[in-house]
Amino acid sequence: MFLKITNFFYKVLKSNKFYIFILIFFIFESVWIALSAAYPQAFDENFHFGLIKYFSTHLNPFTSSEPKSAYQFGLVFRDPSYLYHYLMSYLYLIIKHFTSVQIYQIVILRFIDIIFFSIGLIFFRKIFIKLKISKALTNISLLLFCLIPIVPQMAGQINYDDLLFALVGIIGVLSLKIIDQLKNKDVHSRDIAILFILCTFTALVKYAFLPIYLGIVLFFIYLTYRVFDKKLGVFFNKLWRDFIKQKLVSKILIVFFIILSLFMFTQRDLVNLIEYGAISPNCSKVLTVKDCSQYYVWKSDYKRHQLVLDHKVKASSNPFYYTYQWFYWMWYRLFFAINGPKSGYTNYPPLPLPSAAAIIIFLSGLFFAVKYFRKIFSKNYYFKLLLVISLIYLIALFVQGYITYNYTAVLENMNGRYLIPILLFIIIILAKGFEYGLNKFNKLKVLIAILALLLFIEGGGFLTYVVRSDDSWYINSNKIIKINKAVKKITKKAIIKDKKTYSTNMWFFN
Repeated sequence: MFLKITNFFYKVLKSNKFYIFILIFFIFESVWIALSAAYPQAFDENFHFGLIKYFSTHLNPFTSSEPKSAYQFGLVFRDPSYLYHYLMSYLYLIIKHFTSVQIYQIVILRFIDIIFFSIGLIFFRKIFIKLKISKALTNISLLLFCLIPIVPQMAGQINYDDLLFALVGIIGVLSLKIIDQLKNKDVHSRDIAILFILCTFTALVKYAFLPIYLGIVLFFIYLTYRVFDKKLGVFFNKLWRDFIKQKLVSKILIVFFIILSLFMFTQRDLVNLIEYGAISPNCSKVLTVKDCSQYYVWKSDYKRHQLVLDHKVKASSNPFYYTYQWFYWMWYRLFFAINGPKSGYTNYPPLPLPSAAAIIIFLSGLFFAVKYFRKIFSKNYYFKLLLVISLIYLIALFVQGYITYNYTAVLENMNGRYLIPILLFIIIILAKGFEYGLNKFNKLKVLIAILALLLFIEGGGFLTYVVRSDDSWYINSNKIIKINKAVKKITKKAIIKDKKTYSTNMWFFN
């Protein structure tokens, strides 16, 4: 009887229908957030929507100076992360043509972001399958990812992270394809050109992609060097000969988009680096403090920095303190609930079961990944690529946060959503560790998967938002408020939620 039950659940977990259910469920919970949450949501939604509207009236993104109307958004004319806002401005103009009601415009733009994120999930699943993670483990990994509370909350709002997530998934699939080609010394100039173009444009969606870009470049230099026995001339010769064989239209498009992407990248990132010493320069290096202060984020950081300079506050010099805080808050802010500026960015701690389950799963997966490190990485270029990308990105994120911490003496840049672009890469590595570690325990694998799912269902995903929220978190609609209250009432006895502020030392939330 027990064997029949485990076999049944295993068949369900590995089925394509279950994957389709996961995708539908993700869209459902993200749409729930998009329709429920008051504007603006916490992750700078007013900033992103404001820039979209700005670009809708400034269709030329290349200006020689900062328009006064842009001061409220920071250093716009030198911002290296503008492509999402610029592209969305055209969609906004189409939407604006059909409705002038702002909340309708916002909800439609939120739906577009959900589409972006869903595309990312589809491509990340392709990566799981390509790396020969079992379908059952692939599906359960994607579902648990979708049940991380911040995932639907980020997908369900206007934010450039959603487009970034989709592009990282697409770039990942294309990178694996090129690895296969290079391993056979088969050089396809078109695929390599598309990868280069996509990576360059993605860096203009959000400059935080640059560490991932660097990881991809370094990895392919290493792989090419290994495959072609240190004879890079042979590689470039094959690359050129393949390009010559391309159809005229393909050649023109490849050259055009390479030039366009390089021009746009140079105009922002490289010029910023040369003229101001940083890819994303401090506003005060270009504009006056008075002008920069119109952007609330910059103003807040500037005031905190003045307190540091006046020795009124000081960042801890203990690196272990910062490291602990960084890991803690990254985890915390993957599972917490947060409202927007209307309630002063009210946030409440994670629900206990899904957040605790995540720690157990992560540490267990990390143990197996380390134990079977050689089996996973020694002869597998796919996993090496994911490892290089993930490590460089995490190091860059950690260092940037540390620099900001020393600048303001406030623990900033520790949002779990910053992990989202590479979190599934990390999950893939952990999943492979689980496969090796539990290889001989098929029944146990199914039971662990079911247990993990049950713990995450206990308030994971959009339910964290519903359980923690109140009327001030919702769009001004009686129907929306009633529906959320009804769901909240249903889950009241089913979900273990504890108080909104924990009193136990276990959670450190006091």
